[in-house]
Amino acid sequence: MQVFGKFKEVHDLEYLVKSYLYIPLKDENNEDILIDSDMIETLLKKKNKNVAGTVFLYNPCTAPIDLKVNEKLVNQGFRFDDKFYEVHIENEVRILGRSLKKYRGQLIEIKYLFNYNKENIEPTSVLEVFDMDLGKLKSSQLTVFAKNDNFHDAKNISYNGKFIFFAWGHKFDRHHNEISLYASNIAQWAAKTGKEIGFIYDRVKDEADSFEYTRFFKPASFGKLKLVIPPAIETVFSKDKIEPYRI
Repeated sequence: MQVFGKFKEVHDLEYLVKSYLYIPLKDENNEDILIDSDMIETLLKKKNKNVAGTVFLYNPCTAPIDLKVNEKLVNQGFRFDDKFYEVHIENEVRILGRSLKKYRGQLIEIKYLFNYNKENIEPTSVLEVFDMDLGKLKSSQLTVFAKNDNFHDAKNISYNGKFIFFAWGHKFDRHHNEISLYASNIAQWAAKTGKEIGFIYDRVKDEADSFEYTRFFKPASFGKLKLVIPPAIETVFSKDKIEPYRI
């Protein structure tokens, strides 16, 4: 599998603003037929044909394959030129990709709840700033993180393909009301698109409550879930229709 992305820098903060996973076709020797960034642009000219669906994760941490991950791109001489680059494959994307083999020759769009390109933002003060910023999105007030590059306008997100698979996690701090509302709005508006909606949930809440409270398990988990989530994702994508799946 391959992943391609576009990066943007705004006020010294770096974002992965577009990202696509490509599931390669096989040649006669059963080797992957890899593509380059130019081919991504060609495939995207016919999105209805070439984009199978969307997976929604939490936030990215990657870099072009010739650069180091989790080190600022600008410090490595990267030029933010609005072009696609092949990037390092994140662990969660790799886990998902193993279950997407039926989409060989197609793209899967990877969207993130937050596009800020940095490792492990959840237990830090970054979320406090996100929460404050989200309260300002509909106003003329300035935000710390770029409004259009870090966050989504839930009503106007463009989705291609047949399905939307949510896998951004499910532990939103009760003190971050704006983040919880933001995630919920994205999910609710996605459901109105008429596309197939999939996610992994457990017995703590039923399917309806899991969707309302956006309890969508991440591909990479710990403990027993580390063994349970990957086969659950495989089950979701082995069916003709993408649906919620309880573990």
